[in-house]
Amino acid sequence: MAINTDAPHATDALGERAALQSTDFGDTQKLLYISDKELKTESNHSPSDTHLVKHLEAEQNEQTVVNVASEPRSPSRVSFSRASSPTPGEREPCSFMWVAVISCFCPAVPINLFALYFAHMSRSMIQAKDYDGARRLGRLALLLSIVSIVVGLAIIIYLLMTEYK
Repeated sequence: MAINTDAPHATDALGERAALQSTDFGDTQKLLYISDKELKTESNHSPSDTHLVKHLEAEQNEQTVVNVASEPRSPSRVSFSRASSPTPGEREPCSFMWVAVISCFCPAVPINLFALYFAHMSRSMIQAKDYDGARRLGRLALLLSIVSIVVGLAIIIYLLMTEYK
């Protein structure tokens, strides 16, 4: 779609552009009319065209199912297609944000930051109603938080032992 930049613009006494009249949009109306005509001609398919379109859509859906099944899953990937709600007796999954925040006080800096990130992603997935992904990322956040606390305590004990020798 081309934009007419050569058209003169009306300005008022302050040098600002004046309000455009409805006649200034003639080119736009012509383009909209042409695109409407094209849409109407495209929507008048013969029955054989409709059959071909349905056949192509079916093939694309089959290819999509095969591609989704063969893709590897990563913990940072959001999966909205598997949004299974918890059963009535089951609670929403825990994001373990509190454990990740506590692990941030340990001196194992890269590990506890990853734990905090995955806890945040788990909480985001709970809000998006993707409970399977939230459980998976919540468990990963818990694991990284525990590792961070253990490594942090080991570093603190090592530093205390070397200082008092």
